[in-house]
Amino acid sequence: MVGILGGVGSGKSSVVRHVTDLQLQIVDADRIGHEILLRDDIKSKLRAAFGDTIFTDNEVNRSHLAKLVFGDSEEHTSNRTTLNDIVHPAIRREIHHQIDSASMDLDAVILDAALLLEGNWDAHCDWLIFVDTPRETRIQRVIEHRGWTADELKRRESSQTSIAVKRDRADFVVDNSGSLSDSAQQMKRVLQTIVRGGSPQQ
Repeated sequence: MVGILGGVGSGKSSVVRHVTDLQLQIVDADRIGHEILLRDDIKSKLRAAFGDTIFTDNEVNRSHLAKLVFGDSEEHTSNRTTLNDIVHPAIRREIHHQIDSASMDLDAVILDAALLLEGNWDAHCDWLIFVDTPRETRIQRVIEHRGWTADELKRRESSQTSIAVKRDRADFVVDNSGSLSDSAQQMKRVLQTIVRGGSPQQ
């Protein structure tokens, strides 16, 4: 299995999804996490832990929830631990299910998870690829596509492993400072190297 690392707004998901001519199964932990929040049992636990303020029309308002869990205060840290205790077991079960049910004919199974290192998923990966994107580019992307501010990006990243550590842990690095097509070609070449049993060339 190949794990994908990158900062918030690095575009790592887009890069992987634009790789052509390889049979890949992408296990998207963030998408799984969003789907988990739709479950009645999870919503019930979240309501008991955080109250009604994180709900809009009986659905979890992820923006409201984010304000409670992202940040570096003791309260943020405590809330984040509570959230993780509620959702992470269900997320882990679904990730394992998707990995275990993957076809044997694939070139690779790709794990795309924002908290890959924090969740110790790197222990399940044979290789790690870091998508390297300049901070200014990442800020621009989250402003345009997520409606965040630079401060919001900083707040969210404060709860994750640092960019430097992610890059250091990776076996390969893909430069995503240029066009998406160029980055996807780099990713394709790295994955082809992995499939053929090659060695890292950073």
